Amino acid sequence: MIQLSNESLYEIITRSLNRMNDLLVGHGERVAYGVMCFLEQDGRFSENEIGQIVWTVLFHDIGSFRKTDTWNVVQLDTEENCPHAIYGFLFLKTFFPFSQYAPIVRYHHASDAEIANSGVDEKLEWVMKCLRIVDETDLVFIKHGRKDMDAVRYFFRERSKKIFAEEEPVQVEGFSAMQDMDAIHSLLLKRMRKMTLSSAEKEALLRTLVCSMDFRSHYTALHCSMMVRASDMLADYFDLDEDVKNAVHVGAILHDLGKIAIPVEILECPGKLDGRAWEIMKSHVMITEDILKGYVSDEILQIAIRHHETLDGSGYPRGIGAKDLTLPQCIVAVSDIVSALSEERSYKQAFPLHEVMSILNQMCDAGKICPRVIKMLEDHCEDIYHAVLEEGLHTAEAFEHIYAEYYGLTQPSVE
Repeated sequence: MIQLSNESLYEIITRSLNRMNDLLVGHGERVAYGVMCFLEQDGRFSENEIGQIVWTVLFHDIGSFRKTDTWNVVQLDTEENCPHAIYGFLFLKTFFPFSQYAPIVRYHHASDAEIANSGVDEKLEWVMKCLRIVDETDLVFIKHGRKDMDAVRYFFRERSKKIFAEEEPVQVEGFSAMQDMDAIHSLLLKRMRKMTLSSAEKEALLRTLVCSMDFRSHYTALHCSMMVRASDMLADYFDLDEDVKNAVHVGAILHDLGKIAIPVEILECPGKLDGRAWEIMKSHVMITEDILKGYVSDEILQIAIRHHETLDGSGYPRGIGAKDLTLPQCIVAVSDIVSALSEERSYKQAFPLHEVMSILNQMCDAGKICPRVIKMLEDHCEDIYHAVLEEGLHTAEAFEHIYAEYYGLTQPSVE
């Protein structure tokens, strides 16, 4: 059960999204704020609908999962098959708790004709237009308007006239305050605090965020779901208190969040990382801490950031040893290795169960990982291993389905 407050959830997600692309820091919130202003002034949308659409807009650029795509995102090109918009739509349709609004992401760089032919209802088409206007206005702000807000306001007025045609466009106040991120952040937080979110919706929002990070690389796409499954099963076998089980579950979901800032070429490196690349990869733990600190309990935080620490103190990032590592932290650390060994990576094939257990026992004998956890894993290795593989297969099917649809929509047809 996800027990995070709406505010903490919002902070974790926006802080993470701001790590994806340096050029787009604050972009998602500014666009969400602009769309929220449209919706609040229109009068046709309930408080719950506005909240769900705001969450969707925050994720509108989730399809730009490769850093090399960043410059294309800020080009203001209108194209019928915008790759990151299509990928983001398919991704949100698959994982997002408010998938009914995924089409607005699909069409946020679309042509007028494509929006008109999208087949959605009138209200959703109107939201598409709002998102397109505000998104384009903020990209102008990013590229040219930080010192010329008159140019930004002029662009907004002209695009509103063009996109809304004969309609009287809703006036969005506050574009002159686009540089005041503290004010925008506070107003969006106020909206999020009022929203009712179930535990399942909160988990789906976190899973959407984490999967977007994992899906940046074909070879890490399965990792989080497999690792969480192993962590949950081990926590059950140890019969931990329900609150501790919950901490293990949430810590496992969030353990690699910092990889959202790691370049894809490092995530997919076909050989062993060394030198600067290895230091960059290791930095994901401290980035995870920076994102989560203050927004999750200390127990969850330490579970999330200690999965690369070892009993002998040779791990990272802080080199702490056995006396400082708790059983829940050791469970997640071992589960991370189980997942990594059981899945294909850019530098290796998936290992069968006997090899997984052989490697883990060697690490245990060397004083790296917890003997109690390894003993419990050995007692239930068949069940855990097959459950982990099943979880990976389920995630792989989602991955392949998204990409099959993606390439079907973005590649030109062959007559």
